[in-house]
Amino acid sequence: MKKAALALALALPLLLFAFKPAFAHNEAEVGDIRIVGGWGIEPPLIGQLNTIVIQVTSISTGDPVTNAFANANVVVKKGGVQKALELTPAEEAGWYEAEIIPTQLGQYAIAFSGRIGTQQVNTQIELEDVDDTKRLNFPEGGDSNQGIPEDFVDQMRQVITGLTVQVENANTSAQNASDAAASAAQSAGETRSAADRAYLVGLVGIGVGVAGIAIAAVALSKKA
Repeated sequence: MKKAALALALALPLLLFAFKPAFAHNEAEVGDIRIVGGWGIEPPLIGQLNTIVIQVTSISTGDPVTNAFANANVVVKKGGVQKALELTPAEEAGWYEAEIIPTQLGQYAIAFSGRIGTQQVNTQIELEDVDDTKRLNFPEGGDSNQGIPEDFVDQMRQVITGLTVQVENANTSAQNASDAAASAAQSAGETRSAADRAYLVGLVGIGVGVAGIAIAAVALSKKA
């Protein structure tokens, strides 16, 4: 009995050290490569700093794969939008992590492409849905930060897009009006120049006429 108790006492610290909480992580297998991915903090909440954690191991040996993404690209995807993850090695071999603040509710995914070791990969892992902070707010209606609903964000994006189009149209109309004014000013300048030339020609004609009259008067006076 004492030996059993002693064995249990010696084994308990090892069991506690080896125990890890069970996260809702998903995995994908490509050839001899197993990729496990998920959120570092669960449940993931909108607007809250989190991490995406990824583990890469060899299926045949169970060994961790170091420097796994030297020749591979990893992006996080939400709908049709994606962003490259800046993964850094974690303390434990074969684990990688990247900080992220999810800004929309719902499903996210991690996509892998390229080569891990000698294995070509082109796969993705779905992550647990991002939830609203109201799930953990207490007391309700407090001043704690709350996530912005996705519908509201979409509506604001549409409003901003509409305003941008209106501003661009106004700028185009203003430019057209400016061009028209410049053209009118140029036409007015050309008309004025033509009038000035006609005025000068008229003055010359009058001068010639006066000179002719003077010459005729002198000629008549000599005959007389």
